Amino acid sequence: MIPAPGLRVLGLLGGVGCGKTTVARKLAAELPAEHLDADATVAELLRQPELGLVIEKEFGQGLRDAQGGLDRAALGALIFADEEARKRLEELLHPRVRQAFYQRLAAWEARPQATWVVLDVPLLLEGGLAQVCDWLLFIEAEDSLRCARACRRHGWDQATWRAREQAQWPLSKKREAADAILCNGSDPQRLALGLQELLPTIRALLPRPLRDRWPHWDQAPNPRSPS
Repeated sequence: MIPAPGLRVLGLLGGVGCGKTTVARKLAAELPAEHLDADATVAELLRQPELGLVIEKEFGQGLRDAQGGLDRAALGALIFADEEARKRLEELLHPRVRQAFYQRLAAWEARPQATWVVLDVPLLLEGGLAQVCDWLLFIEAEDSLRCARACRRHGWDQATWRAREQAQWPLSKKREAADAILCNGSDPQRLALGLQELLPTIRALLPRPLRDRWPHWDQAPNPRSPS
Protein backbone atom coordinates (compact mmCIF):
# COMPACT_ATOMS: atom_id res chain seq x y z
CA MET A 1 0.00 0.00 0.00
CA ILE A 2 1.36 3.44 -0.93
CA PRO A 3 1.32 5.76 2.11
CA ALA A 4 -0.67 8.97 1.89
CA PRO A 5 1.24 12.22 1.41
CA GLY A 6 2.14 14.19 4.50
CA LEU A 7 4.57 14.23 7.40
CA ARG A 8 5.45 11.55 9.91
CA VAL A 9 7.85 13.01 12.44
CA LEU A 10 10.12 11.00 14.73
CA GLY A 11 11.92 12.79 17.57
CA LEU A 12 15.10 11.53 19.22
CA LEU A 13 15.81 11.97 22.93
CA GLY A 14 18.89 11.17 24.99
CA GLY A 15 21.85 12.55 26.86
CA VAL A 16 24.90 14.28 25.43
CA GLY A 17 26.96 11.70 23.54
CA CYS A 18 24.25 9.03 23.35
CA GLY A 19 24.56 8.91 19.56
CA LYS A 20 21.37 10.64 18.40
CA THR A 21 23.02 11.78 15.18
CA THR A 22 24.28 8.26 14.42
CA VAL A 23 20.78 6.86 14.94
CA ALA A 24 19.21 9.69 12.93
CA ARG A 25 21.45 8.97 9.95
CA LYS A 26 20.68 5.26 10.09
CA LEU A 27 16.94 5.95 10.23
CA ALA A 28 17.23 8.45 7.40
CA ALA A 29 18.86 5.77 5.25
CA GLU A 30 16.45 2.98 6.23
CA LEU A 31 13.03 4.64 5.97
CA PRO A 32 14.14 6.77 4.02
CA ALA A 33 13.66 10.01 5.95
CA GLU A 34 14.82 13.60 6.07
CA HIS A 35 17.28 14.29 8.87
CA LEU A 36 16.67 17.65 10.54
CA ASP A 37 19.94 18.23 12.38
CA ALA A 38 19.84 21.08 14.92
CA ASP A 39 23.63 21.32 15.21
CA ALA A 40 24.01 21.66 11.44
CA THR A 41 21.26 24.28 11.36
CA VAL A 42 22.92 26.31 14.12
CA ALA A 43 26.26 26.08 12.31
CA GLU A 44 24.63 27.46 9.14
CA LEU A 45 23.07 30.32 11.07
CA LEU A 46 26.33 31.19 12.82
CA ARG A 47 28.01 31.58 9.44
CA GLN A 48 25.64 34.44 8.62
CA PRO A 49 27.56 37.75 8.93
CA GLU A 50 24.51 39.58 10.32
CA LEU A 51 24.07 37.14 13.19
CA GLY A 52 27.80 37.17 13.88
CA LEU A 53 27.68 40.92 14.38
CA VAL A 54 24.67 40.62 16.70
CA ILE A 55 26.44 38.01 18.84
CA GLU A 56 29.67 39.99 18.91
CA LYS A 57 27.76 43.10 20.02
CA GLU A 58 26.08 41.08 22.79
CA PHE A 59 29.13 39.18 24.07
CA GLY A 60 32.09 41.32 23.03
CA GLN A 61 35.25 40.73 21.00
CA GLY A 62 37.41 37.60 20.96
CA LEU A 63 34.85 35.24 19.41
CA ARG A 64 36.30 35.18 15.89
CA ASP A 65 38.33 32.34 14.40
CA ALA A 66 41.36 32.66 12.10
CA GLN A 67 39.09 32.99 9.06
CA GLY A 68 37.08 35.81 10.64
CA GLY A 69 33.99 33.73 11.36
CA LEU A 70 32.47 33.00 14.71
CA ASP A 71 34.54 30.59 16.79
CA ARG A 72 31.92 28.06 18.00
CA ALA A 73 34.31 26.52 20.51
CA ALA A 74 35.05 29.89 22.12
CA LEU A 75 31.36 30.78 22.13
CA GLY A 76 30.47 27.43 23.68
CA ALA A 77 33.09 27.80 26.40
CA LEU A 78 31.70 31.23 27.23
CA ILE A 79 28.03 30.33 27.46
CA PHE A 80 28.41 27.03 29.32
CA ALA A 81 30.49 28.76 31.99
CA ASP A 82 27.81 31.43 32.47
CA GLU A 83 24.13 30.48 32.66
CA GLU A 84 22.95 34.03 32.02
CA ALA A 85 25.12 34.23 28.90
CA ARG A 86 23.67 30.92 27.71
CA LYS A 87 20.14 32.23 28.15
CA ARG A 88 20.96 35.40 26.24
CA LEU A 89 22.41 33.40 23.35
CA GLU A 90 19.34 31.14 23.30
CA GLU A 91 17.14 34.23 23.05
CA LEU A 92 19.11 35.28 19.98
CA LEU A 93 19.38 31.88 18.32
CA HIS A 94 16.21 29.96 19.11
CA PRO A 95 13.74 32.09 17.10
CA ARG A 96 16.00 31.79 14.05
CA VAL A 97 16.41 28.04 14.54
CA ARG A 98 12.67 27.49 14.96
CA GLN A 99 11.94 29.49 11.80
CA ALA A 100 14.49 27.43 9.85
CA PHE A 101 12.96 24.19 11.17
CA TYR A 102 9.45 25.29 10.28
CA GLN A 103 10.43 26.28 6.75
CA ARG A 104 12.09 22.91 6.12
CA LEU A 105 9.12 20.97 7.49
CA ALA A 106 6.75 23.03 5.31
CA ALA A 107 8.89 22.35 2.22
CA TRP A 108 8.99 18.61 2.91
CA GLU A 109 5.25 18.51 3.54
CA ALA A 110 4.62 20.07 0.13
CA ARG A 111 6.01 17.00 -1.63
CA PRO A 112 3.48 14.71 -3.33
CA GLN A 113 4.85 11.61 -1.59
CA ALA A 114 4.88 10.66 2.09
CA THR A 115 7.82 12.10 3.98
CA TRP A 116 9.32 10.82 7.23
CA VAL A 117 11.38 13.31 9.21
CA VAL A 118 13.82 12.58 12.03
CA LEU A 119 14.29 15.48 14.45
CA ASP A 120 17.82 15.42 15.87
CA VAL A 121 17.40 18.30 18.32
CA PRO A 122 19.23 18.35 21.70
CA LEU A 123 16.57 20.52 23.40
CA LEU A 124 13.58 18.76 21.86
CA LEU A 125 11.61 18.60 25.11
CA GLU A 126 12.95 21.81 26.61
CA GLY A 127 12.03 23.85 23.54
CA GLY A 128 8.57 22.33 23.12
CA LEU A 129 9.28 20.82 19.69
CA ALA A 130 8.52 17.32 20.94
CA GLN A 131 4.90 18.36 20.39
CA VAL A 132 5.61 18.41 16.65
CA CYS A 133 6.54 14.70 16.72
CA ASP A 134 4.34 11.66 16.21
CA TRP A 135 6.70 9.36 18.09
CA LEU A 136 9.64 9.83 20.47
CA LEU A 137 12.62 7.49 20.73
CA PHE A 138 15.04 7.58 23.67
CA ILE A 139 18.63 6.58 22.88
CA GLU A 140 20.15 4.74 25.85
CA ALA A 141 23.89 4.62 26.58
CA GLU A 142 25.99 4.46 29.75
CA ASP A 143 27.33 7.74 31.13
CA SER A 144 30.96 6.72 30.75
CA LEU A 145 30.45 5.80 27.10
CA ARG A 146 28.54 8.99 26.36
CA CYS A 147 31.25 11.10 27.97
CA ALA A 148 33.99 9.33 26.00
CA ARG A 149 32.13 9.74 22.72
CA ALA A 150 31.40 13.43 23.23
CA CYS A 151 34.93 14.25 24.38
CA ARG A 152 36.45 12.38 21.45
CA ARG A 153 34.14 14.03 18.92
CA HIS A 154 34.36 17.61 20.21
CA GLY A 155 37.71 17.69 21.97
CA TRP A 156 36.05 18.33 25.35
CA ASP A 157 37.15 17.30 28.81
CA GLN A 158 34.85 15.57 31.30
CA ALA A 159 33.91 18.85 33.00
CA THR A 160 32.77 20.32 29.69
CA TRP A 161 30.67 17.25 28.92
CA ARG A 162 29.08 17.42 32.35
CA ALA A 163 28.28 21.14 31.94
CA ARG A 164 26.55 20.42 28.63
CA GLU A 165 24.64 17.55 30.21
CA GLN A 166 23.47 19.67 33.13
CA ALA A 167 22.15 22.33 30.76
CA GLN A 168 19.53 19.81 29.57
CA TRP A 169 16.62 18.10 31.30
CA PRO A 170 17.48 14.98 33.33
CA LEU A 171 17.62 11.66 31.51
CA SER A 172 14.81 10.27 33.65
CA LYS A 173 12.44 12.93 32.29
CA LYS A 174 13.47 12.24 28.70
CA ARG A 175 13.11 8.48 29.16
CA GLU A 176 9.65 8.94 30.66
CA ALA A 177 8.53 11.03 27.68
CA ALA A 178 9.65 8.46 25.10
CA ASP A 179 7.46 5.96 23.28
CA ALA A 180 10.35 3.50 22.95
CA ILE A 181 13.95 3.01 24.08
CA LEU A 182 16.86 2.00 21.84
CA CYS A 183 20.20 0.83 23.23
CA ASN A 184 23.22 2.41 21.55
CA GLY A 185 26.07 0.91 23.55
CA SER A 186 29.34 -0.45 22.26
CA ASP A 187 27.76 -3.23 20.16
CA PRO A 188 26.84 -1.98 16.64
CA GLN A 189 25.01 -5.22 15.86
CA ARG A 190 22.69 -4.74 18.82
CA LEU A 191 21.94 -1.21 17.63
CA ALA A 192 21.20 -2.43 14.10
CA LEU A 193 18.92 -5.18 15.39
CA GLY A 194 17.10 -2.77 17.68
CA LEU A 195 16.49 -0.39 14.79
CA GLN A 196 15.11 -3.15 12.60
CA GLU A 197 12.67 -4.13 15.33
CA LEU A 198 11.37 -0.55 15.55
CA LEU A 199 11.01 0.12 11.82
CA PRO A 200 7.53 -1.46 11.38
CA THR A 201 6.13 0.77 14.11
CA ILE A 202 7.76 3.86 12.64
CA ARG A 203 6.57 3.05 9.12
CA ALA A 204 3.01 2.64 10.42
CA LEU A 205 2.86 6.25 11.66
CA LEU A 206 -0.05 8.16 10.17
CA PRO A 207 0.46 11.55 8.51
CA ARG A 208 -0.49 14.73 10.31
CA PRO A 209 -0.51 18.19 8.69
CA LEU A 210 2.08 20.67 9.87
CA ARG A 211 -0.65 23.21 10.62
CA ASP A 212 -2.17 20.78 13.14
CA ARG A 213 1.16 20.28 14.84
CA TRP A 214 2.56 23.76 14.67
CA PRO A 215 0.38 26.59 13.25
CA HIS A 216 3.27 29.03 12.71
CA TRP A 217 6.97 29.10 13.49
CA ASP A 218 6.64 31.87 16.10
CA GLN A 219 3.79 30.11 17.92
CA ALA A 220 4.00 27.26 20.41
CA PRO A 221 3.32 23.82 18.87
CA ASN A 222 -0.01 22.22 19.69
CA PRO A 223 -0.08 19.55 22.43
CA ARG A 224 1.09 16.14 21.27
CA SER A 225 -1.60 13.46 21.10
CA PRO A 226 -1.10 10.52 23.46
CA SER A 227 0.46 7.44 21.81
